[in-house]
Amino acid sequence: MQTDMILPITFSGIRPEEETHVFDLITDAGLSVQDLDSEKLVHFIVARIGDSVVGAVGLEPAGEAALLRSLAVAVKYRKQAIAARLIAAIEKYARSHGVEAIYLLTLDAADFFLKQSYQQI
Repeated sequence: MQTDMILPITFSGIRPEEETHVFDLITDAGLSVQDLDSEKLVHFIVARIGDSVVGAVGLEPAGEAALLRSLAVAVKYRKQAIAARLIAAIEKYARSHGVEAIYLLTLDAADFFLKQSYQQI
């Protein structure tokens, strides 16, 4: 029996011992970690199945606006709505921190974000 099939997906901030794993996850998704550090990871949310981190997304707040960044889901867990749930979690986090507008830059995920009600500008 695959235990990841029966364990719930949970969402929370990054634990210090998970930072390297999150960097690897983001890099494996073809995204840059060059400017990420522990201070920026404070505004990240991870998705876990059991004790395994299977997805991550971050926010870079700047007053009432923020940059959404580094949405990544492990290959094994893609196409299971984890990315959409991460987006919902980071949006809730953003609202609770006074963010009124979220922006993002993407080269290859525009269709996904349009489905999540983001608008191209």
